Amino acid sequence: MKNELSPLLVSAGLNEYEIGLYFDLLKSPSQSIFELILRTGFDKNQVYRAFERLKSLKMVEKTENGIEARDFNFLVTELENKLKKNSKLINRLKKCSTFLSVIDQDLRDFQILDTQEKILEKYIFMSEVKYDTCLDFGDLNDFIPTIGGLDPAFKFRVNRFKKGSNNEAICTTTGAYAACIMRKSDAEFYKSRIDLLKIDFKDKWIIFSDTNDYVLYNDFEDKENPTSVIVKSKVVADMERSKFSLFQKNLCAFS
Repeated sequence: MKNELSPLLVSAGLNEYEIGLYFDLLKSPSQSIFELILRTGFDKNQVYRAFERLKSLKMVEKTENGIEARDFNFLVTELENKLKKNSKLINRLKKCSTFLSVIDQDLRDFQILDTQEKILEKYIFMSEVKYDTCLDFGDLNDFIPTIGGLDPAFKFRVNRFKKGSNNEAICTTTGAYAACIMRKSDAEFYKSRIDLLKIDFKDKWIIFSDTNDYVLYNDFEDKENPTSVIVKSKVVADMERSKFSLFQKNLCAFS
């Protein structure tokens, strides 16, 4: 057990003194720090530092029986939280990397959105900017839960309709949410053309338009850490409009 656990604890960030102190306390409680110094043979400063670190991780505690070792569930929780934080960092770096080739002068807005509140705010914003036709592409069905359900999607459609703009959407997946949004009667009323293109573009939904240079990229492959990017760039918007036009040539009817 010790041979298996030691390298794991090293990988988790504990040093040799912290690990040695922890294993010593697993054998039996200690009545004092001084006793631990004698038992382990470690320098007293190393013992004090190791004890404080283990206490902060809730791997040891003082009880009526003395200083005792506890499990390392708190350490596991801390590692899980770091993993989530690093996952967000990795996503943000990926998003930045994607747009490094865009000429700096053309990139008039660039924001990374990594909370549902921020994503929802910019999603509604995209329904309020001025354009003639809103263009959408990707996995609408799995995007709906990312913004909190159908209500925001309905609000988006109403806002766009009030602005007098049309809508053209190409969906790469089907499902209950998409079917609800894309009912034929509603599509006709809200001046929407809805099509299905069966390609592998799951967990991404792009919103842009024919006459405005804002583009909202939504990536929800990591369901716990969805990340969106809003960009204002003619270069980027023209690229998406060109791809959308190309995809329109390969459509089949949405059902």
